[in-house]
Amino acid sequence: MTNKELNFLQNCLQYLPDEDMKDQALLIILNAAADGVKLKSLQNQSKGILANKTGNLTGGKIQFTMKEIFEMPENVKRLFIINERAVNYRIVRGMYQIRYHRDGYNIDVASKDLAVVKKKFLDALAKGATPLPKKSKYPLFREFAQKWLDYKKPTIKEKTLHNYTMIVDRDINPSIGDMRIDEIKREDLQNLLNKMVENGKQGSAQLCKTMLGSMFDLAVEDYDIKNPTAKVVLPHYEEKRGSALTKDEERNLLKYCRENPKKKNLMSAIIILLYTGMRVGEFKTMTHDDKFIYCISEKTRKGYLDVKRKIPISPMLKKVIDMVDFDAKELKEPAIAYAFKVILPNHHVHELRYTFITRAKECGINPEVVMLMDGHKQDHDVLTSRIDRGYTDYSDEYLLKEMQKFDYEL
Repeated sequence: MTNKELNFLQNCLQYLPDEDMKDQALLIILNAAADGVKLKSLQNQSKGILANKTGNLTGGKIQFTMKEIFEMPENVKRLFIINERAVNYRIVRGMYQIRYHRDGYNIDVASKDLAVVKKKFLDALAKGATPLPKKSKYPLFREFAQKWLDYKKPTIKEKTLHNYTMIVDRDINPSIGDMRIDEIKREDLQNLLNKMVENGKQGSAQLCKTMLGSMFDLAVEDYDIKNPTAKVVLPHYEEKRGSALTKDEERNLLKYCRENPKKKNLMSAIIILLYTGMRVGEFKTMTHDDKFIYCISEKTRKGYLDVKRKIPISPMLKKVIDMVDFDAKELKEPAIAYAFKVILPNHHVHELRYTFITRAKECGINPEVVMLMDGHKQDHDVLTSRIDRGYTDYSDEYLLKEMQKFDYEL
């Protein structure tokens, strides 16, 4: 049956006096028209569109009258006839939703009223088919950022990956995550970083700028786009540096540790950090014997062999050894940092490391030995080169002798 013949028969229906007869006759005619195509093929084509794909969501079917189907575009009439004159809807957060992506139609309508969502759907059909948007070869920034994180994961430590992920999720994606990477301009990145600085996140902004530079270096190679990070600037940021404790503060710290035996684990951690110069993140790797304390350097890059350091037990540590429980290494970093902040609110736990290094130099210990104990690769006070240090292997006797100098009055 041709479209011309179908239209002629449909026009004749208006002369039937009974509405039920009209519906019945129209259904017969449209079914006859449907016989002109391979019905099974048509059903297969429509199966994925009108099937209920709601999963755990609730939903149902919206039924259409024959009059409503009669007014539909020709290319979709048959689909609704063979699917019992219905289209599926789902309910999401109290909204009725109909999604129809087929035959050039790209329809997503929703309403709290079922009758309204039905009308919206019919109106969208009446407007005719609209081409689906052409998929871009350029990913959204949030997709590319995740690929970058996956790319970095094998080469960085878990803590670093956590920091990168937090910056992406908290600061970058809310601003540019839904933009394609080829759409992002220098102004977008500059505004993002400026906002971070205005919110007091200048340190995070510096890290964010470095991350964006690395991401877009990769994007330039993969997608041949211009690098929008060029000429993005940030105000000069002077990282806040800590300071060594004064001897009065050191004395008060030890006094507090002695007066709080119930907190021996935490006090032990603080004393060990004070008299070894370990980073708080290295504390959990600590082992010891009667002469040395050992730890794994926190600054070893992922994939490289662990760098094990040994720190002779100093006269200062021996003076308070009765307050130390070496099993305290099971403590978590935040607990140690918080306990120290309670005692000395104007300092942070990393300043125990500053204190050890400062006292070691004040006591006249060989600066090269200080570097070996604290795990620094570079010190402006040490004139020997890194190559020379690689050829230097101090004996235990020499290290113990140097550490005997670590003795002072409080």
